[in-house]
Amino acid sequence: MNTRTLVLAAVVLVAGGLAATGAVAGGSADGASDARSALGPSVGDRAASVAQSSCAFPVTRTDVTGTEVAVEERPERIVTLQPSDAQILWEIGAQDRVVGMPVNQYTSYLDDRSGKADVSGEGVVERVVGTNPDLVLAANVSDPETVESLRDAGLTVYHFAGVRSLEEIARNVETVGQLVGSCESAREEASEFRLTVERAEAAHANAEDRPSVLYTFFGFTTGTGTHIHDAIETAGGENVAAEAGLEGYKELNDEIVIDRNPEWIVFPDDYTVPEGTPYNETTAFQRNQTIALDYSYINQPGPRVAIPLTQLAKTWYPEGLAEANRTVNASDVDTPNRTAAETTAVNGPGFGVAVAGLAVLALIAAALLVGRRP
Repeated sequence: MNTRTLVLAAVVLVAGGLAATGAVAGGSADGASDARSALGPSVGDRAASVAQSSCAFPVTRTDVTGTEVAVEERPERIVTLQPSDAQILWEIGAQDRVVGMPVNQYTSYLDDRSGKADVSGEGVVERVVGTNPDLVLAANVSDPETVESLRDAGLTVYHFAGVRSLEEIARNVETVGQLVGSCESAREEASEFRLTVERAEAAHANAEDRPSVLYTFFGFTTGTGTHIHDAIETAGGENVAAEAGLEGYKELNDEIVIDRNPEWIVFPDDYTVPEGTPYNETTAFQRNQTIALDYSYINQPGPRVAIPLTQLAKTWYPEGLAEANRTVNASDVDTPNRTAAETTAVNGPGFGVAVAGLAVLALIAAALLVGRRP
């Protein structure tokens, strides 16, 4: 099996996440730092002391596997199987109750990880069981067999559906808040996230033309049905892979790059866009219009997607975003009624039903990718 095939498996990890620091190259402004400033202190930090009086236990939710997951009382010992799960807990101020998580480069941006058991790599089931958790959170890319093994060991595990949109990120934040007894801070975080989304959309409301955008990473791209596609479109770009009819995460061929001739190329900052044909023939390269996004924030379907989202909107519509930041307030944001998000298929978008096999390949491919980094 060649590296390219292994990377396709690693794409499954997009929903679980990676981590680093992004910057805008060429003609773009440094929107990442501005986005962090605009968001201000972490909502999790601000809301940690908020009373959680509206949370009631026991709480029962049906997860993507169709299992009715019952949490009898406020969990004091929580394990997260994926970085995106951990990110949510940090943002809603529940990090002090985390006893196990992936302690690796993909969660390095989270403060105060010391003392947390590392549940990444081999022997996950034994490590998780050893932490004696009250609740285990499993993002969609978690191996279903691991989830079942943990349940067979008597643990309470909630397995999330695949994230296909920005709104589903907000809903997952609210779900986590209900499961761990941090409802108010989770609602505040979800509302803050939705406000960022609303402002990004308002930034280009009056735009006559939208830039054509190619998102690429390790020879792959994203079509419709992913949170990255939704972030590009919400920020005011036109995803050329979606225009070409692609769905989910797919291998990128030269024909799409040539035929669509994107005006902008966007990529995670742990990847370098290849030089030479066909990329150097695109309008994006000729105008030096490329954008590197923090690979943890864009890859992990958590509330920090708001940072690259804002970065894109500011790059393409700086005046429109400034106006939206002044005029769009929390009262302008609708909070959709919850729907059965848990009915999404257990596989991530664009990858069929063989999640268990893909998860194994993803671990191998991720190891190869990590080996590329200094």
